[in-house]
Amino acid sequence: MPLRTFALLLIAVFARAQQAEVPPEPLSLEGQPVLRVEFRPTEQPLPREELDRMLPLRAGEPLQAAQVRQAIERLYASGRFADIVVEATPEASGVVLIFATQPNYFISRVSLDGESEPPNRNQLTTSAQLELGAPFHEDAIAASIARMQERLRANGLYQATIQHRVDKVESTEEASIYFDLNAGKRARFAGIQITSQEPISLETQEQLRSSTQWHRGISFLPLPGWRTATESRVQSGVENLRRKLQGDDRLQARVTLERLDYDPVKNRVTPILSIDRGPVIEVRTTGMDIGKNRLRQLVPIYQERTVDRSLLVEGQRNLTEYLQSEGYFNASVQFTQSEPSPGRSLVEYQIDRGDRHKLRAITIVGNKYFDTPTLRERMYVQPASLIRFRSGRYSPRMLTQDVAAIRALYDANGFREVQVSSEVTEDPMDHTLIEVRVQVTEGQQWFVETLDIEGLDPEDENYLRSTLRSTEGQPFSPSNVAADRDAMLTFLFNNGYPDATFNWTQREGASPQLVALHFVLMPGKRQYVRGVLVRGLETTSASLVASRIVLKEGDPLSQSQIGDSQQRLYDLGIFAKVQTATQNPEGEEERKNVIFYADEARKYSFNLGFGAQVARIGGDRSSLSSPGGQAGFSPRASVGVSRINFLGLGHTISLQTLASTLQRRALLNYLAPQFQGNPNLALTMSALFNDARDVRTFNARRWEGSVQLSQRFNRSDTAQLRFTYRRITVSNLQISNELAQQLSRPVRVGLIGSSLFRDRRDDPVDSHRGAYNSLDVALAAGAFGSQTSFTRVITRNSTYHQFTREVTLARSLQFGYIGRMGGLPDIPLAERFFSGGASSHRGFPDNQAGPRDPRTGFPLGGTALFFHSTELRFPLIGDNLGGVVFHDMGNVFSNIENLSFRVHQRNLLDFDYMVHAVGTGIRYRTPVGPIRIDVAYGPNTPRFFGFSGTRDQLLALPANTPVCAEGSQLCTDQRINRFQFHFSLGQTF
Repeated sequence: MPLRTFALLLIAVFARAQQAEVPPEPLSLEGQPVLRVEFRPTEQPLPREELDRMLPLRAGEPLQAAQVRQAIERLYASGRFADIVVEATPEASGVVLIFATQPNYFISRVSLDGESEPPNRNQLTTSAQLELGAPFHEDAIAASIARMQERLRANGLYQATIQHRVDKVESTEEASIYFDLNAGKRARFAGIQITSQEPISLETQEQLRSSTQWHRGISFLPLPGWRTATESRVQSGVENLRRKLQGDDRLQARVTLERLDYDPVKNRVTPILSIDRGPVIEVRTTGMDIGKNRLRQLVPIYQERTVDRSLLVEGQRNLTEYLQSEGYFNASVQFTQSEPSPGRSLVEYQIDRGDRHKLRAITIVGNKYFDTPTLRERMYVQPASLIRFRSGRYSPRMLTQDVAAIRALYDANGFREVQVSSEVTEDPMDHTLIEVRVQVTEGQQWFVETLDIEGLDPEDENYLRSTLRSTEGQPFSPSNVAADRDAMLTFLFNNGYPDATFNWTQREGASPQLVALHFVLMPGKRQYVRGVLVRGLETTSASLVASRIVLKEGDPLSQSQIGDSQQRLYDLGIFAKVQTATQNPEGEEERKNVIFYADEARKYSFNLGFGAQVARIGGDRSSLSSPGGQAGFSPRASVGVSRINFLGLGHTISLQTLASTLQRRALLNYLAPQFQGNPNLALTMSALFNDARDVRTFNARRWEGSVQLSQRFNRSDTAQLRFTYRRITVSNLQISNELAQQLSRPVRVGLIGSSLFRDRRDDPVDSHRGAYNSLDVALAAGAFGSQTSFTRVITRNSTYHQFTREVTLARSLQFGYIGRMGGLPDIPLAERFFSGGASSHRGFPDNQAGPRDPRTGFPLGGTALFFHSTELRFPLIGDNLGGVVFHDMGNVFSNIENLSFRVHQRNLLDFDYMVHAVGTGIRYRTPVGPIRIDVAYGPNTPRFFGFSGTRDQLLALPANTPVCAEGSQLCTDQRINRFQFHFSLGQTF
């Protein structure tokens, strides 16, 4: 905006003299006293006290034109004003100055409705390039719409139109921009046009067209019509076409999208592609055969799709390092490039791999300050091991990097003259065995004698000294000073000093190897929070958001608090995007508004899943055969819907259903995270219907409601308190008639329980270090509406010990106990422990451990359990495939008194003994956890009596008649199969 000088502003005085019909006389206001300074309008973007501090003009002082210019410059520098006019009005004893201003407005919201993905809302608003907190200019809207239109056309939305409106808030100088998009119908491809310098047959053109996948259907099942045009589909089609051409060793094949021809009448788009097939490039090796796939990984011309000497040299180096990693430590690789015929290029790598070596040992000598294990942790070179590196891991480059890493470690701890060298020697008796010797000459360690800090308040200095590395008596190194610089500047930035700077000097101390340091901090002007502006909320409660923002009015402008507040809002799980910005970021003002723009996520989400279970879950449900189960297959499907931010409170309500041949389940869940504003407290209310046949002995139907309060104390410790009430009915019991009559009655159970968890594992999905402990205690009693009374305790302890970087020993102990206190004469079937299988004891099929019915052999469950598992986990091939060997022991016991560690079964009615199993398995790492396959062998799996007659024959037997008496034809001697196979997702524990 043009700056209007003081001389021109005297027009107002001249005009007033004319209105009074008094001939104007030359007036000189310079030097006259300033009576007062006023602003028009009265309400200004900045508080009056702040304006007074900015202006050099004071009442009672003589007026100077230079001061007026300086005042205008300072007001403009604040960034708050779009235009400023100063009027000077003479009065009897002086001059009154009036500053007439027009405020700037700043972007506080950019919203878009009507999007049709792709592109999504964030992509469009990002392309608009309207930065939150930046000054708003009306002429920028047209350019923003043009950029969004370009993004829409790139995604086939050629008919899209965009309208906009701007809402301004004078009190906070905010401009909210709303875009209304009418996307229209997305264009479809209308074919493809290919141009090439070489003639292309019709058959080849059809193959190329098919490779783009722009036509509907698939190669062997084409469908009529073309797909809709999107930017990603165009790019992937061009890339697929390029890969198609490069599949014949034409690495330099080029596919260029010349343009997209759009037909507005038909709403169709035709890509125009230019193809340069390039020469046939053959890469081969001599002296050693290296597979094609490996060669493509090592020689970067395949990734870069071009051939030049730098890439060939990189391929030479990669091949050398690959051979060295395979034990050919003296391998050498050369290459030549030739053109044996027109249109054909040959790259040949000549390999002299030499003898295969083995890195037998690594020795580090001379180190005193750091022990050898500490230095070995920083080395990539590894000696040969039976498990992973059969020949060791070594190359000269790796060793050079390791030497540099050790040197950097010493340098960071004050050893400025440290010398680290390496030597590789061969065994004189066997030259294929080599050793690496690292020699460390530490030298003298340098320390900080004194540290002076200039530019800080005493209170801040005391705090910062406790966090610095370069304090008195500590090792001196430039890297420590750099870390201290970052820490001090971060502290100042987070306390409202965005322009802080840091300098430092050093001088020799009183004795050798001592350094005196001097830190100089220049904080600059401090900035504060004028106010916190929250925008974008549609249904979310404003108080919910306000309680998560730690930044308050009057606080120093802290970037860490802004980031912490942003993370707390993300933790609510109801916002797709939370943007933060400082209003008027370039303006020189003491206090600034902080903007939080929260884009609410979609409220509803759906999920659909399909799967299957393969295990010993089969068997004829209508007969009493195979009480130990048969190999079976159970398909399953799940459907779920959830609604987040329910009632605008950040709560989530969800319904998840599952159906399979073994189970029907529906779970309605209401979750209130950060309950009562506490980020570590969560309230959950659930309603469950479950109809399951996962235990072969019976079908259980459960109706259940529960309320749970969860408290997280810190990163590792969590407690839960819950009340559960359920009604369970069992049917289709595969047990003797007298037991069935006793256990088949419906039962109501009300219980209160509590759980404690301590999780100190490094990775809960695939743990290598740490420990996990849990304790669950529950009480069922008549006071809670229960028909039976009992206590239940389940505890678990798991530990993980990492022997090496790749080898982990994991163990887990699980103990459970149910104690009857009254009510029903027996613990109901559905409340007993049923266990065994992939997640507890791999020597059993699922839920097949423990006591069995003496007539039918079907599991009856127990009131005590004890399981202990040990696994040795190690790598097999690469980083994703690993193996385990394991030992499982334990069982489900009839009661706590019968828990026994003996390993022999006394008779076919004895199940209270310790069952053991050993086995092996493989693990394949995936983003959601390892896929595992385990095979177990149980040398002492249980034997039992199984009824071989029909159900009618069983029911016809008189009560208490021994069915398996000598000579009986109605029972057979059976046992749990010694070999068990398990396939599942996730580690065992």
